Amino acid sequence: MKGFATLLVFSVAAGAVGYDYVVIGGGVAGSVVATRLAATHSVLLLNIAGPPPTRYNGPVMTSDELIVKSNLSATPGMLTRIHQPGYNPVPQFSTSDTGSSPARYLGGSSIVGLSLFLYDMDKDWAPGWDWNIMQNYMLRSDIQPTHHPAYLHPLTKDFLNAVPEAKPTPLSQRPDGTKISAYAAYIVNKNPQRLTILENVRADRLIIEGGMCRGVYVRDLAKGGHRTIMAKNEVIVSAGYLFTPRLLFLSGIGDAKDLANADIEVVQDLPLVGKNLTAPRFTPISWHTKTPTLSQMMGSPISKAQHPAVPEAFQSAVAEATVPLRKGSIAQFMPLYYSPSSAPLQYSLQGEPWPLETNAFTVLVTMTTEAKGEIKFDRDPDVSPTITHAPLTASDEQRGDEAIRAAEQLGSRLPSEGRVKHTQDWSAVYDGRGTCRMGSDPRTSVVDTMLRVHGVRNLRIVDGSVLPSDTPYLAMPEVLMLAERAVDLIVDVATYAVKDLPPATPLLAAVSGEHEPFPNMAMAGKRERSSNMATAISPWMVAVFAATGIFFLLTGSFVATFVNDRKTQAEADVYVQA
Repeated sequence: MKGFATLLVFSVAAGAVGYDYVVIGGGVAGSVVATRLAATHSVLLLNIAGPPPTRYNGPVMTSDELIVKSNLSATPGMLTRIHQPGYNPVPQFSTSDTGSSPARYLGGSSIVGLSLFLYDMDKDWAPGWDWNIMQNYMLRSDIQPTHHPAYLHPLTKDFLNAVPEAKPTPLSQRPDGTKISAYAAYIVNKNPQRLTILENVRADRLIIEGGMCRGVYVRDLAKGGHRTIMAKNEVIVSAGYLFTPRLLFLSGIGDAKDLANADIEVVQDLPLVGKNLTAPRFTPISWHTKTPTLSQMMGSPISKAQHPAVPEAFQSAVAEATVPLRKGSIAQFMPLYYSPSSAPLQYSLQGEPWPLETNAFTVLVTMTTEAKGEIKFDRDPDVSPTITHAPLTASDEQRGDEAIRAAEQLGSRLPSEGRVKHTQDWSAVYDGRGTCRMGSDPRTSVVDTMLRVHGVRNLRIVDGSVLPSDTPYLAMPEVLMLAERAVDLIVDVATYAVKDLPPATPLLAAVSGEHEPFPNMAMAGKRERSSNMATAISPWMVAVFAATGIFFLLTGSFVATFVNDRKTQAEADVYVQA
């Protein structure tokens, strides 16, 4: 009994010390938010895996093949099952370390992507989220694009000459041809002293009491068991477009009917959780050529033995040139055969068995669609979610046909040995937005324009899941801008917005504060009153600790010995309430 009491003291102390902010997910958004907040606050960053191997600080081609090499294993519950028209279901598309899986190293998609840095300057996501505002956050980012890549294949140079409207694809690339990750640019290079990283944990449920998020319940993947981690100010979820809505669902936030079917208690009815998935669709068009493409420049065993390796080509970003077509569609030139059977894999060297047989160049057409997707979740966190992409609409098919014809005209401007014949199917890019989209109406959105989850205090979402945009580009640049802006919103002063007032509140009543504020207003006021929750409760906690300390002094030296034995362990895990 005495030992239990001592452990309880340490558990209470751990919860009292805590961290100002707990950030769930160390991908692009999580790396940015955790690093920026840690400049002035204590931050705990939770991630499924640790730092990436240093070899990821290399060119695109080498790091991508390093990813794919171990792409078929997965952390329990972190597989991705993808169903889409035109392709067989993909039963496993994940890895326990990183790769195209959301179970990834710190840095997330900036580690696994092709460094492509394209974004839409016509964006107007919501009030306060237009390009006039967001361009400032793009310039603030520590990852900036270059329009002068370190390497362009000879065929790409020919394509740029033949197609004046084409430009080299902007890349997040250093001058030496290596790609820049969010982990390197933020966590490593800035090295914030108030940031603590806890790896090998999987967030299974948010702790929500009285409409307020107080922490998160995580599974320890290294040691087994579960832990409870508390936050003083806010919990920020940055687990990505797939696993952020999954965490909300497991916590009772989602469509009330879906939650009831899964036998999960409804905490907040938000019908759009996991819905409205927007993911660009792509289809490749390829031509045989006599000019050696990347498939003949990688060396054995990827290329045939008679083709020596050309290390300079390892710097290729694959989609080396980009041509805008109609609004919402682009064509990208690739000096490589892109096999359509590899969908939804992005990795261009995986479409055929090695050594690669087909020597061809590709024009990859990517477009937005009216067709959306959705994600289905199970109540068991060990059961992976399933993505289902809807078939293209008639309008999508028409736009797709027009884009294909335009791409065929572009590709035909280069000499070739004829088209590579295959069925022209459209695959969804393994990238997504919108599954926790921002907006003002809880019936059609999940977070408000301050990124706060509707109806739940002290809980925000900062990642691609909140983006209401639909573009043919990968989401990373938009996520960078979003995360940089989110930090300003998180640390901002308390605000009293009109939308937070009860219906029909008179102006003078709002001025005088006669009406109780809505939850989000209360949350903001609470944060302004005290940036440290422990400050507000410290007198009571001091009294408890003092009384408890006296008690243990009076019980004898054997209790003190037990306390000393436990001290080292408690200090090493001071942020955890066991």
